[in-house]
Parts: sequence; structure tokens; C-alpha cells
Amino acid sequence: MQFTKESAFKTPEAAARELLRIAKSKIKDEYAHTYTGVTNSEFLYTSGGSLDAYKAGRDFAVANKWFRIDESGTRIFILPDGLNI
Repeated sequence: MQFTKESAFKTPEAAARELLRIAKSKIKDEYAHTYTGVTNSEFLYTSGGSLDAYKAGRDFAVANKWFRIDESGTRIFILPDGLNI
């Protein structure tokens, strides 16, 4: 029996762009961050992403300095390079 599903995102960049879109939509003016759990849930359950696509997209976005994840792994901060994407 197979429990995994194919992701709607075929490349790490496509997944990273969706993660960035979600993160930007969740950041409120009074806060400079959003939470990984919120972003992860929307990516997996609303956007049709898979766990592997989430990991690849996250790593792509961090490597390209679109956003960073704090040391605790719970908060996402959009970086200047990610603001114009």
C-alpha cells in the first residue's frame, strides 16, 4: 500500500515560490515573521504539496536567501531577496 502522493510542485524553485507566497500572506504588519507550522500546513493540505517538495522548497529558498528560519525552527523571516519575488 502506498501512502505518499505526488506533489503539485515539480521543481524545488516552484515549491520555494509557493512557500514564499504563503509566508508573505501570513506575515502581519505588527510581526516580522510567520510560523513554520502554519506555512507547512497550508503547503501540504491546501496547496497540494508533498513533504519532499516542502523540504526541497525550503532548502532552495534558504540557499537563495529568500527567507530564513530561526534557530528553533519555528519562525520564518522574509529576507530582502525574497521581498520582490
